[in-house]
Amino acid sequence: MARFTAAQVLDQARRTPLIPVFYHAAEPYARQVLEACYAGGVRLFEFTNRGPQAFDIFAGLQQFVEAEYPDLLLGAGTIFTADEAERFIAAGADFIVQPVMRPEVAAVCRRHNLAWLPGAQTLNEVYEALHLGATLAKLFPAAHLGPDYLRLLRGPLPQAPIMVTGSIQPAEVAAWAAAGATCVGIDSRLLAGDDPARLTAQVTELLGTLRPPTAPAG
Repeated sequence: MARFTAAQVLDQARRTPLIPVFYHAAEPYARQVLEACYAGGVRLFEFTNRGPQAFDIFAGLQQFVEAEYPDLLLGAGTIFTADEAERFIAAGADFIVQPVMRPEVAAVCRRHNLAWLPGAQTLNEVYEALHLGATLAKLFPAAHLGPDYLRLLRGPLPQAPIMVTGSIQPAEVAAWAAAGATCVGIDSRLLAGDDPARLTAQVTELLGTLRPPTAPAG
C-alpha cells in the first residue's frame, strides 16, 4: 500500500515546490545529498533509474527514508515501462516519474493510488496526460522550451498542475515560478552536492524563491 496518495503528493508539491532530480552509483553519497536536501526543506526527491545499480540503491534509500525521514516522499524517475513501475513501487516508491507518457504506466499507478508524473511537451500531450490521470504533467525538457512557453500553455490550461524539469539552472527557478510552474525539478548535479552545508543553504534559498509570499497577518 502506498505511503502517500496521489492527492497528498500534489499537495506536497505545492507546499514545497522544489524537487531534486538525482542519481549516483554510491548509496552513501546519495544519502548525503538526500539528507542535505531534507535539511534545506525538500520533501519530494526523485531518484532516477539511470544506472545498473539504480534499483538496489533506490531500495536502500527508501528504507533509509522510511526510518529516518518518514515525511519525505521519494520517487522513482526515468521509468519507461509498466514492469519498471511495478518493481519500484514494490520497493516503496512514493511517486513515479516518466520522461515519456505511457498509458500502461498510468494504469499501474492508478491501481496503486500512486502519483504519476509523465513527460509531456505540447498542449495536446499535457492535456492527454491529465486526461489519463497524471498527478502532475512533467514539462520536459523545460530548459529547451523556456518559461514563455509555459505561459502560453497556461492560457488554455490555467489550473493544470505542471512540473517543469530538464536542465533548469538554479538561477532560472524564479522565472519558472513567475511563468506558473506548480513545482520545479532541478538536476542535483547543478547543486553543491559535494558540500552538504552549502547544498542545504542553496536548497533553502531556492525554496524561498519558489514559495509564494505569505500574506501579513491582520
